[in-house]
Amino acid sequence: MFRWELEDLAREQLAGMPPRVQLDLSDFMDAVVIAAPAEYQRRPDEPERPLRTLPFGQAGLVTFLVYEPDDLVLVTRVIWIG
Repeated sequence: MFRWELEDLAREQLAGMPPRVQLDLSDFMDAVVIAAPAEYQRRPDEPERPLRTLPFGQAGLVTFLVYEPDDLVLVTRVIWIG
């Protein structure tokens, strides 16, 4: 099973966001690693890539890298426009 971690930049970005956003991201990333991270919410016409950007919560975007050799999903960027 995959695990997810925050890269330093993403950790800094998330630290300045409201607690609700932090919880939304945590819930979303938990769902990503339970499912197949490379396939989670992938559109049928979307090419398979290790670096993905998906919406989360009401107004967030998260970019993450799926590194299969270590079963790792590394969150590289978090944007909240709410």
